[in-house]
Amino acid sequence: MGKERLMPRQGSGETFQLTAQTDIRIVGGYPCEKGQPWQAALFYDQLYCGGVLMNKDWVLSAAHCRRLGQPDESEQRKTAAKLIPHPNYNPSTKDNDIMLIKLTTPVQFNNNVYPIALARSTASPGTICLVSGWGTTTSPIPSVPALLQCANLQIVSPAECQKAYPGSITDNMLCAGVAEGGTDSCQGDSGGPLVCGGALQGIVSWGLEECAQPQKPGVYTKISKYIDWIEEPNKHQ
Repeated sequence: MGKERLMPRQGSGETFQLTAQTDIRIVGGYPCEKGQPWQAALFYDQLYCGGVLMNKDWVLSAAHCRRLGQPDESEQRKTAAKLIPHPNYNPSTKDNDIMLIKLTTPVQFNNNVYPIALARSTASPGTICLVSGWGTTTSPIPSVPALLQCANLQIVSPAECQKAYPGSITDNMLCAGVAEGGTDSCQGDSGGPLVCGGALQGIVSWGLEECAQPQKPGVYTKISKYIDWIEEPNKHQ
């Protein structure tokens, strides 16, 4: 095996689709049941990253998505008024890889579009969580499906996370994956949600260029570390 390359899991574009069913891709996943109502798709000229609806005015995504499939009957399209990456985001290490996006007009909540709760503490190792996003379904040769894809991943202990990526994991990151490989978030999933017990536990951040490798879990921004920043009263006006 050649030298491992660590890659942000971003695709290739300030318009959003807030939707319960689109053309999301996950390696080793399965078609989601309709009902990911907090999922956002970030577009420039094309699908670029995922995001998570936090409330009627704000979306969360990964800070490295700053550059900001198929539509369905449940989508709402919004434009971004402001992009606010974390002030301490480090593009080299991907530490503090989180961004707030202020929408120009509020989202209208309904059965297909509504926000997610934020996790106030980190899920225990072994917890089964759900990831969804706009990445490839196969790696290293990408393949694009037509339906929303989800995957079940386990939270990995901090020690195992550090072992997988020595010197690259900070206290603001968490790992999730499948020990034997075969299932993972991948390129294009960046900014999308890792949901545990109905709460947003992580945001897809980075991992190996060749996704879903054994003992090489995906790396996520740990939401519980950013509650105060996310919920600042003036929302960074």
